[in-house]
Amino acid sequence: MKAYKILGTTDDVTTCELCGRDELKGTVTLCPLDVDGNEDGDAVYFGVSCAAKAAGWTQREVRAGVKAADTAKREAERAERDAAWSARREWLAAWYLEHYGTSDLHEAAKLAGMSTVRLSGEAISAYCEMERATEAAAVVQEQPAEELKPVAVDASTESRSTTLRVGDVERVIRTVMAGRVNTTKRLETSHTAAVKAALVEMRRANLDTYERAATAAEAVAARVGCGWMNKEEAKRARGIVRRAERGTLHSHTSPWASNLKPLPKVRFTDEIPAYLVEVESGHYATAEAAEQLALI
Repeated sequence: MKAYKILGTTDDVTTCELCGRDELKGTVTLCPLDVDGNEDGDAVYFGVSCAAKAAGWTQREVRAGVKAADTAKREAERAERDAAWSARREWLAAWYLEHYGTSDLHEAAKLAGMSTVRLSGEAISAYCEMERATEAAAVVQEQPAEELKPVAVDASTESRSTTLRVGDVERVIRTVMAGRVNTTKRLETSHTAAVKAALVEMRRANLDTYERAATAAEAVAARVGCGWMNKEEAKRARGIVRRAERGTLHSHTSPWASNLKPLPKVRFTDEIPAYLVEVESGHYATAEAAEQLALI
């Protein structure tokens, strides 16, 4: 009997690769092991009962292994997140020290003659700019040359295609099952994301047309004696412009859907989350909020 290691669970794959049962809530991710206990081959996705059957375990042992693997994964992600926030705090302290001779935000703000909110916002902006530059350099350096070549696609390969038309521009979006996109669900998810991204790009390119249409509709709505429909049309046209500028799409969900959901439980704690930065004595905010406050 082949040995396996439980990697956790996933809802990206909902079909058991052992028995073929589909529409599962999720599957157990197993990694085959060789005789020495090392990973040997690609991960497989089984239902709980099939995972137990394939590995020679009981279903209780499978569920316990899944729980342990998911817990370990969450702890690893938390440790990585905490390390990232710790690195950010160290970088900000070094920035204050370099520019104002002290690593303390409050002392640096006094020396700079500005509020701690504004100074921390400037420091965070510098940090974000450094991160963007570092990521861009890493992408350029690590990009394999062969990935820049056109990819030949086999006609028999499963794929999804969607034709988009915005104004007078027509564009075909095609997604092929390859690499990490190795299941139908992942193909659908990847294709949907590609279509949305292309649609946002095309709408931004057509922004001038939307703006002219909105301006014309607002001019009609401003006339004396115009009807309710004209005003609503002007609002709709302006909404299209705003969504095109923001890169968002129209939501078709009910405006009352959020009211149907139960309110989350309120938890009170004295512990300050690691992702918050101090903007004033006893006052904390996210990095994005602190950056925005600095611009006020």
